[in-house]
Parts: sequence; structure tokens; C-alpha cells
Amino acid sequence: MNPPINERLAYPPVAKANGRVDLITAQAREVLNLRRLPAMLTAAQTAALLDGGGEHNIPVLVRKGLLEPLGNPPANAVKYFATVEVLELAADIKRLGRIRDVIYEYWQGKNAAKTEANHRVSGNGSPRNGHRS
Repeated sequence: MNPPINERLAYPPVAKANGRVDLITAQAREVLNLRRLPAMLTAAQTAALLDGGGEHNIPVLVRKGLLEPLGNPPANAVKYFATVEVLELAADIKRLGRIRDVIYEYWQGKNAAKTEANHRVSGNGSPRNGHRS
């Protein structure tokens, strides 16, 4: 007999000895299982509701203007987002598509820059590690 989905999600996000793999983090599962969502969400909770690939993508969405934190927080402050706005965003297919495109473009640029930097370092005739053979 297969365990219910919530039972399968109750384990950490690594393969267990019994072969089970967690599909989402425990924190995301907790948010998604709440009967009533809080009025304000942290970046991690917002990412869980949007399934945006992780908390690290939320600042990208804020910079692109697709998501706006509540109030006027300083750069190093914890950002909170209105649950109502996040749920509206999650219900709009076109805006969700734009979110995915922005995240894809961001990571594609990041990976391309890293690859280019690696080629520049190794392409100048000297080995990457700085030692000559």
C-alpha cells in the first residue's frame, strides 16, 4: 500500500535508506499544510507557495519588479510579502510564465558568466590551478 502524499513529504530532501525521497523541504510542507496562511510571508514561504525553485530566486523577482516586498525595508532586512498578492500572482498564468522566464534568464546569464570566466582563466596559456606542468 502506498503511503499518502503527506507521509512521503515528511522526510528530509535526501534519499533515505528505505528509498524514499522528499519532494519538498519540511518548511515548505509546513506552509502548504496550514489551514490559514499568515497575512505576511517570508521569502522562503513565498518561494514555497510559488514553487519558484527556492528562496534564492525571490530577490531576482524583486529586482525585476515581479514581486514587491511590504513596506520599504532596508537592503539587509528580512523581506515580507503580502499573502494576498502572492496568491493572486500564483493564479495568473501569464505572470507565472514571466516569473519562470526571468528565473531562467537570470540563471542562464549566471552560468554563462561562470563558464566564460573559467574559459578566460584556462584559455590564456596557464593552467587553472596556477601551477605549470
